Amino acid sequence: MKKILSAFVKFPFYGKIVIVILLLIGSISLISMKKATFPLVESKVITVTVSYQGATPKEMEDGVTTLIENSIRGISGIKEFSSISSENFAQVTITGLSNYDMDELLSEVKNAVDGVSNFPASAEKPIVSKNRSKDMAVFITLSSDDNDLLKLNKEANRVEDDFLASGIISQITIMGLPSKMELVVEIDETQLRRYQISFDEIKNAIAANNLDIHGGTIKNPREEIKVISRQRTVDPNELKEIVVKTNSDGRTIKIGDIANVKLQFEETPNGSYVKEKPSVTFMVQKLMNEDLAEISEYVNAYVKDYNKTHKDTEIVVLMDFLEIIDGQLSILIQNGLMGVLMVILVLSLLLNFRLSLWVAWGIPASFLGMFIVAALSGVTINIISLFGMILIIGILVDDGVVIGENIFTHFEMGKTPRRAAIDGSLEVLPAVFVSVTTTIVAFTPLFFIEGHLAMMYEMAFVVIACLVFSLAEGIFVLPGHLANPKVLKPTNKRSVYGKIRNKVDQGLMYVRDRLYIPLVKRILIHKGLSIAIVTSLFILTVGLVGSGKIPFTFFPTTPSDMFTIDLALKPGINEEYTKDKLFWIETKVWEVNQDLRKEYGGSIDYISATQVNIGSSFDGSESGTNAGTIQVFLGPLDDTQVNDQTIKKAVSEKTGKIPEAYKYAVGASNRFGAPVSISLFGYDNDELEQAKDEFEEALEKIPSLFNITDNSQIGSQEIQITLKPEAYVLGLTQNSLMQQIRNGYYGALAQRMQEGKNEIWIYVRYPKDNRENLGQLENMMITTQQGQFPLSRVADLSTQRSVSKINRYNGRTEIRVDAYLKDQNEAVPPILEYIETEVLPVIMENHPDVTYMQQGQQKDTTEQLASITKYFGIAFLIIVLIIMIYFKSFSQGLMILAMIPLGFLGAIWGHGIHGQMISMMSLWGFIALSGTIINDAIVFMSKYNQNLVKGMTVMNAVIDAGKTRFRAIILTTVTTVAGLMPLILENSPDARFIVPMAIALAYGILFGTIFILLILPLLIVIVNNFKVWYKGLFSSEIITPESVEVAYINHQIDVKLNEAMEKEF
Repeated sequence: MKKILSAFVKFPFYGKIVIVILLLIGSISLISMKKATFPLVESKVITVTVSYQGATPKEMEDGVTTLIENSIRGISGIKEFSSISSENFAQVTITGLSNYDMDELLSEVKNAVDGVSNFPASAEKPIVSKNRSKDMAVFITLSSDDNDLLKLNKEANRVEDDFLASGIISQITIMGLPSKMELVVEIDETQLRRYQISFDEIKNAIAANNLDIHGGTIKNPREEIKVISRQRTVDPNELKEIVVKTNSDGRTIKIGDIANVKLQFEETPNGSYVKEKPSVTFMVQKLMNEDLAEISEYVNAYVKDYNKTHKDTEIVVLMDFLEIIDGQLSILIQNGLMGVLMVILVLSLLLNFRLSLWVAWGIPASFLGMFIVAALSGVTINIISLFGMILIIGILVDDGVVIGENIFTHFEMGKTPRRAAIDGSLEVLPAVFVSVTTTIVAFTPLFFIEGHLAMMYEMAFVVIACLVFSLAEGIFVLPGHLANPKVLKPTNKRSVYGKIRNKVDQGLMYVRDRLYIPLVKRILIHKGLSIAIVTSLFILTVGLVGSGKIPFTFFPTTPSDMFTIDLALKPGINEEYTKDKLFWIETKVWEVNQDLRKEYGGSIDYISATQVNIGSSFDGSESGTNAGTIQVFLGPLDDTQVNDQTIKKAVSEKTGKIPEAYKYAVGASNRFGAPVSISLFGYDNDELEQAKDEFEEALEKIPSLFNITDNSQIGSQEIQITLKPEAYVLGLTQNSLMQQIRNGYYGALAQRMQEGKNEIWIYVRYPKDNRENLGQLENMMITTQQGQFPLSRVADLSTQRSVSKINRYNGRTEIRVDAYLKDQNEAVPPILEYIETEVLPVIMENHPDVTYMQQGQQKDTTEQLASITKYFGIAFLIIVLIIMIYFKSFSQGLMILAMIPLGFLGAIWGHGIHGQMISMMSLWGFIALSGTIINDAIVFMSKYNQNLVKGMTVMNAVIDAGKTRFRAIILTTVTTVAGLMPLILENSPDARFIVPMAIALAYGILFGTIFILLILPLLIVIVNNFKVWYKGLFSSEIITPESVEVAYINHQIDVKLNEAMEKEF
């Protein structure tokens, strides 16, 4: 190491070569790095979906869901599974363990599901798939001036084809249109009676004639001709020509003679509207190997060209996620420049201007080196990696500051620049290497975070890569440039700069010699009082946290760029009424925008766009004609007094309580899950519903909560049909009766055909006006062996509420209740504690068969704490080993580690200063702090040991270590805090996600530095006094304080070994 360092100092050309390489390859790597919103983590979710047309939720649960759940039980690698059984459809969602091979798990699940042999005969084959990891890119909407959904669908398919043909976009999801297209043959009851035709006859005629059939080939020596019938069609006019029946007189009855044929979307409500016009939304996503910037550029150019050439349709960009990344890049550049300028300013005032420039070069050099490794590793420029770069700016120069300051100190001793560079670097090299290594180890646990924060691994990658390159640059390149006589030269004290620097130097020396050193001496004299003060600070801090003055919550408040308004009216309300109510709410949203503009005097719209969706709400837990959402896209709020919570609250007040709604929520979502989320489990659905109602009623009485929702759905009214005894005499069975009713009301499925991108289902059924009321059902003619009879003659009809959806979690029937905070700055744990101690026990007592489980943020926090305990425990042990091996002493290692909890005090105080709650992000900041706070302690302890080797007494060695390292420690602290402070003060919504971590680091290091300078000398002396006392118990010799110190003992051993070797040779 010494030879390499000396070579870089003697031949500065080597350092220049390194700089050129970093600039060239690093810049190319930066340009080649792809952009993304968030890092893509391998999906741990596998889904099993089954379609079973005409099945009720109960049929799906008993005949499909339960079979799948039973088949996958016992498969290793499954963390949990949940299921939804609804009409015609069932889905089982399986979550794998974080450390398990998902491809292997997918294979095992697929084999297990394929082994189920007793699925219903009419159920389609289960589809088992692993969710692909995707990242949001762009939201756009295509709207039309007319209500022709078929035309809109055709245009949407063309746009999708253009996107996929670009070679840039591969992941597109189209929303806002029903998923299934139908070619419907509608025939009313009168025509069926008149022509004595049944639904089955029409269905069979279509199935037998609407075909392409290959009949063989005519072959001879000269030619070969295929014989084929091409009668397959999805054209309603051509389908009308199919013959259904031929009379005895030879006349034919065609479909067009007795029925109406039309191509349409299925009757299931599923629509999207922008400015009250029908629209289709394109959710464009990206895979790991795709670039957000390329996608954004292509989509925006396409939209511009499209709108120029189309009159009846228009495409609007609702949200471009590249704008978020560009905003973060802006923050990085600003904070980076500010950090570099702060480093240059501080170092130039305390050391030397040119020296400060070379030390500050460590920041861009580290980033350039990191870009090279990141580009090769597939790391993208995203919000998390950018936060990592912002977070590390202030820490990067610590090693350079320590090395640069020590080189400058040796230069002030009268050494030549080259000798000062070599001696100064080698003196602190071991301490710098150990301190950077411990910081790297402290950030390593971020690679293993699970749950919502699993994406933090890219932050760890960025930080560690930057630290490695910073260390290499500080050890080899920096000394070579500081050895230049033009860099290390006496300051002209007569110049303006010289006078300013002299004043600053005098001020620092005054603080050190007149304030710090006397204070340390007093502390060393009054040891008991000093320990009592530190102990009281611990007690005070614990009290502040325990009393809630500095509260703890699970996850920090993270403002969003968009939110959803969910609405579920009472079941049975038709689609038009739901649509009108959603349009009314949308109007109120835009009124809120105008009100806020008047109140805050803004010239911009706080709301950029809104979109109404019908057919589903509350993340799919509500579906049907009574459900819908409004997607609200927000404008840039960074430089305004308005945030997303202000808008949500104003919308809630503007709309008030909606009487027709049994569920209504404004912005009921959170990046980390609901603050209050509890699953209720039971065996009896009625009892479970009752428990849910009581629980929600209790939650509504808690003032802090609103937007109380659940994943259960009130069933719509249903008509139960039971055969009368005389119906059996007529030859009817329950199956034959229901098949006739199904043919008329649901439709007799004749064919399923693929036409382009659309699968078209051909149905034969009654027209809509024959299916509007109960009377029509009662008068429906049922065909029997004895003739035709009205349904009311052969069956009893009764009405009741149906079960619309059945949710299960790990095989148990579940209703999940979520609630959100009115004040986002309120702590969650006290509320959950109240619910667990005061509310849930009463519910459980009233319903003994009902149990509960915490979900949402509580569950994720528990998993995070388990990760912290496991991985930080390992990292902490490695840090302990590194320190103890370096100092060759248990006691010195423990003294340095004692600075970590003292740093935690500062981190907690920092949260109180900024009014920020302690959260999981804060805890990960504490973990990172544990590796950085001890850096200055290592430098201090290293100098103390060097002083002992030089022959100083313990007391003098401690005081001199503080005096000698005072400037370096202050410099590293100031530069680190200065680099982090712009991020802490940043008002960007996305930046607030990482602010708690930045506060923990900045204030932990700030106050930790004070403790290192004042309390570490105290600990050294106290431990030394204990060693002297303890050794004196077993020895009659006079024990000096120096003789019990490891550095002194090791030095004496080295001296004796050297003397012995000299005598031998």
